[in-house]
Amino acid sequence: MSADTSKLRQQLWRAYAALARTLRRLQRSQPMVRGSFYPLRRKCGKPNCRCARGLLHATYVLTRSEQGRDRLYTVPKTQRAQLRQWAGEYRRYQRARAVLVKRHLHLLAIVDQMAEQRLLTWPEKKEQPHA
Repeated sequence: MSADTSKLRQQLWRAYAALARTLRRLQRSQPMVRGSFYPLRRKCGKPNCRCARGLLHATYVLTRSEQGRDRLYTVPKTQRAQLRQWAGEYRRYQRARAVLVKRHLHLLAIVDQMAEQRLLTWPEKKEQPHA
């Protein structure tokens, strides 16, 4: 066994352990809501309002893409804290999913390198006599 093969095996097991940690993150059972939750600040248009002096009105919204269009949903004050948690959980899930894809590709690359080291050429090419 070559030193390269030994290093690849070590890398493989480290990548496998990292993949397992990511899978555990993806198995969380907290509810989540697709979209982004944030305060939308804007002017109402009344000339004597505080927003005309720069103190914009804040409306909390959830935004997400539906059928290729961005949709905004106004969030009632009573649901803001809960929706912030749910949207945050969705963001954490999406990040963990992206990490899973990267780690999976890394794992496959290591396995492919190991296979490349094991491959033999058959039948062996014979040298052609010089004419």
